[in-house]
This record gives sequence, C-alpha cells and structure tokens, in this order.
Amino acid sequence: MKPILQVALDLEELVKAVEIATKISSSFKCENIWLEVGTPLLKSWGKIAVRAIKGLTRCFVVADTKTMDVPLVEAKIVKNAGADAFTVLGVADNETLIEASAAKREHGLLLIVDLISSREPYKKALEIARYEPDILLFHVGISVQRARGVTVAELVDEAVRVKEELGVKVAVAGGLKAGFIKPIIERGIDIVVVGSAITTAQDPVEATRKILIEMSSV
Repeated sequence: MKPILQVALDLEELVKAVEIATKISSSFKCENIWLEVGTPLLKSWGKIAVRAIKGLTRCFVVADTKTMDVPLVEAKIVKNAGADAFTVLGVADNETLIEASAAKREHGLLLIVDLISSREPYKKALEIARYEPDILLFHVGISVQRARGVTVAELVDEAVRVKEELGVKVAVAGGLKAGFIKPIIERGIDIVVVGSAITTAQDPVEATRKILIEMSSV
C-alpha cells in the first residue's frame, strides 16, 4: 500500500471540521488520504460527526475512540455511523484488547492500537501483536508535546523496528508538519497522522497538498 496521510480533525466545531474535510476530499478525491474524526470532535458530536464526515466525503474514516473498555459496544456505534476503523489504547487491559480483536472481526473495522502513554512503546507493541491489530500507532500526545517540546520523530526508530520484526503496519502521530514527512516515509512508515498543521493552516487544502507532494517524492 502507498503511504497514507491521515488528517486528524481534532476540532470541537462540527461545521469547521466538515468544511475542512469536504474541501480536502473534493480536492484530492480521498486518494491516499484518510480522515480522522478526532477525539475532541467525537466527544463533542458523537456518531453525528462520524456520519457527517463519512457521508459528505466518502473517504476512509477513522473514529478516534481511544477505547479503554467495552470495544464491542464502541465499535458497533462508530461502524453504524460509517467509520472504517476505530482506535483502542494499548495501555488497556488484556481483556479489552482481546475483545477489541473480536470487535474488529464482528463489525468489519480496522483495529488501530494507539501506544500513547506507553512507557516502553516497542515492548508494548510486541505484547499487543498477539491481539492482531491492523495498525500500531506510535503517538506523542499534545500535552506531552507542549510540556516537553518533543514530537513523534523520537519514536520513528521504534516504529520501524516493530514493522520489520512483526510485519504489521505502523503509523506515527504527534507534531508532524510539512518538511518533516519525507524522512519518515523513507524509513517505511505506512501512515502519517497530521492534525493542527492542516486544520489550523490558513489554507488547509494547500497545507495538505504540500504534505502529499512531500510523500510522493519518496
């Protein structure tokens, strides 16, 4: 598969999120682009947001549920709203991860396990592999970015190592923007998640275009 740009719509305002999503989808026809209904948007608007983004763009939609419990329930909710993938936290209990694996099969969703807040992401990824995640997400959260001044670039080596050893698709998220994408893609990362660099840009379409050009140059 070609590298994917996942645009994280980490917004509270549904109208703004829809505006950005529809502009991106109409400009690029969803080619190598996934749209993420980010956690703030999902908590503000629930399945209405998922249904709106999916219905108006027809892109592949990730519902960033950050599930910690009852994944069968949460997967069903977002699937019925039109989502194609959902996220479960890697720090969840083993029982939750077992259920998440069952949920992805029952509801026909991709399972993304988010390693945010894992003390040892590489070790945690090896443990989680038995639950058959479709994608392992190496993620530095916004609070950590602000407090420590770090980005997910610090975790790329671990993500590449996991991909090579397990053969699983890997994604990276946290502080990414144009100018930093190419070397990550060159390392073999499958999915780059970009949020504010696109959603807060004066021209989100142009910001997206720059990143896609950078990705295609590899």
